[in-house]
Amino acid sequence: MEEYLQYMKTLRSQMNDVEDQAAKVSVEEQMQLTTIQTLENDLNSAISETKRFMEDIEQMKNAKGQVCSLILEKQRKMASLESDSSTLIQTLELIEQERINLSSKLIEKSTHYVKVREDVNAKLQQQQEWVYSHCTHMELGEHGMVKDSFDEKRGEFQGKASFDNHLIMDNQMKQAIEQVNLRENDFTPELRAMI
Repeated sequence: MEEYLQYMKTLRSQMNDVEDQAAKVSVEEQMQLTTIQTLENDLNSAISETKRFMEDIEQMKNAKGQVCSLILEKQRKMASLESDSSTLIQTLELIEQERINLSSKLIEKSTHYVKVREDVNAKLQQQQEWVYSHCTHMELGEHGMVKDSFDEKRGEFQGKASFDNHLIMDNQMKQAIEQVNLRENDFTPELRAMI
C-alpha cells in the first residue's frame, strides 16, 4: 500500500509538473500568438503605408508631368510671342522706311510743283510784259483810232492770257493730282490709312 501511495504521489507530482509545463507552454504560445498578431498588424500597416506612398509617388509623377507640360506650353507661347514681336518690329521698320521714302517723295513733288508754279508765273509775267511793251510800242506809232482799237484788242488779249494762264495752271494741277493718285495706288492699304 505504501508503494501505491508513493506511486500516486509521484504520479501527482509528475502531473503537476506536466500541468505547469503545459501552462508555461500555453503562456508562451499565447505570447507568441500575440507577437505574431502584432507583427501581422505591423506588416499590414507597413503594406498599407507602402501602398499609400506608391500612390503619392504616382500622384507626384502625374503632377510633375502636368507641370512639365505647362512649362513646355509656356515656352512654346514665349517662342511664338518672340517670333511675333520680331515680325512686328521688322514690319514697323519697313513701315517707317516707307514713310520716310513717301515723305521725301512728297517733298520732291512739292518742290517740283513750287518750281512749276514759279516757272508758269515767270512765263506769265514775261507774256504780260511782252504784251504791255508791244501795246506801248503800237500806241506810240499809230493814230487815235488805231489806239482805241488796239486798246480793245489789248483788253481782249489780256483777258485771254489770264484765262489761258488759269487753264494752264488747272491742267498742270490736274496732272499733278493724277500722278499723286497713281502713286497712292501703289501703296498698301495700311500705308494709305497712315497717309
